[in-house]
Amino acid sequence: MATSTEPRVPVVAATARRIRPSHVVLAIWVGFAIVTAVSGVTGVIFGFHDDSPVAREVFGGIPGALKLAFYVVTPVLIVAAGVLFAQRVRNYERGQPDRRETTAKNVGRRLHDFRAGMYMQTLLRDPAAGVMHSMIYFGFLVLFGVTTVLEIDHQLPESAKFLHGGVYQGFSAVGDAAGAIFLVGIVWAVLRRYVQRPYRIRIKTRPEHAVILATFFVLGVTGFLTEMVRIAEEGRPEFEKWSFIGYPLSALVDSWAPS
Repeated sequence: MATSTEPRVPVVAATARRIRPSHVVLAIWVGFAIVTAVSGVTGVIFGFHDDSPVAREVFGGIPGALKLAFYVVTPVLIVAAGVLFAQRVRNYERGQPDRRETTAKNVGRRLHDFRAGMYMQTLLRDPAAGVMHSMIYFGFLVLFGVTTVLEIDHQLPESAKFLHGGVYQGFSAVGDAAGAIFLVGIVWAVLRRYVQRPYRIRIKTRPEHAVILATFFVLGVTGFLTEMVRIAEEGRPEFEKWSFIGYPLSALVDSWAPS
């Protein structure tokens, strides 16, 4: 019986070389981290500053070395978050393909389902739980957006900055409103889970839930405390009255203002 002596050529599956969604996700996060590091360090080195009389000084009183450390550590954390998210996407890739093309017939239903998910309509079946979760969810999203906008403006050169004048005042009011809504939602969640303790929540409560709620609460409170001190140190300028929570609180530490 004749046998072939030709060497076998290893066959590599095409899928091994194919760019997968998890690779794209990781690349996006790494790219975002690089942009954050480069733009942040550039802003620190060249000292981009908004000369408008109605504006906010970012990193006021913070040494340059700590600013550089911030823009070194933050990209590392962004990459770490990207790796974790890419791992989750890799789990999704294990599923079998399905026919999920968006067509003229199903686009309306898909948009409806998307809105239902974004607005958490399933939670709204219980009015108390729905409103409470919405306050936390949307409050946090707005606060994240406010922080992102502030950092983008901070890293732009002087000619491109936009967060001053009336825009800054409206920005301040939106930030304070979102922070207040977020904190009310957190306090409501604590009372509902640990004081009212309805049965369906009581049987699912775990120790880490307290840690998560406490972390969110500390984030919200320290945000207002930081704003309070910042406004006081700036001498409580009139335009900061749009920070309708931080400005009244700054009166408590008015003596910290420079003479």
